[in-house]
Amino acid sequence: MELDQIRQQLSKKGLKITRPRQTILEALAHKSNWTTAKSLFEELSAQEANIDFSTICRNLELLSSTGILCRVDRDSNGIFAYSLREMEEHHHHLICRSCGKISPMDFCPLQQLSSSQTAGYTDLECRFEVYGCCRECQGKKL
Repeated sequence: MELDQIRQQLSKKGLKITRPRQTILEALAHKSNWTTAKSLFEELSAQEANIDFSTICRNLELLSSTGILCRVDRDSNGIFAYSLREMEEHHHHLICRSCGKISPMDFCPLQQLSSSQTAGYTDLECRFEVYGCCRECQGKKL
């Protein structure tokens, strides 16, 4: 996703492009992999960006809740990794336990539920991550 598209999405949602938000988005736009709040803070601190850790955390959560970022618990430890959303449509992720590679998948278990199973609930959402060992890591084990 391009920064201009992100700015438009934020504007549509009534959110401003603050200086810290701009710094975070630019850093994420130049990354080809997923990052944690801690890693992003360390990177930005090394670049002498004047942004504190709590600001990074708040903005990562906000940007993921608005759908601009994807968020996964890559190591199943409660520490989330973030990346700019690559797919516009709803999706989930397949995560390699060995190397940490994250791949999007379009399967959603929520779509498999019947209306009787979800009766009485509105505004449904789900988080679904599948963990395994990717093909490359399997080859290394042989």
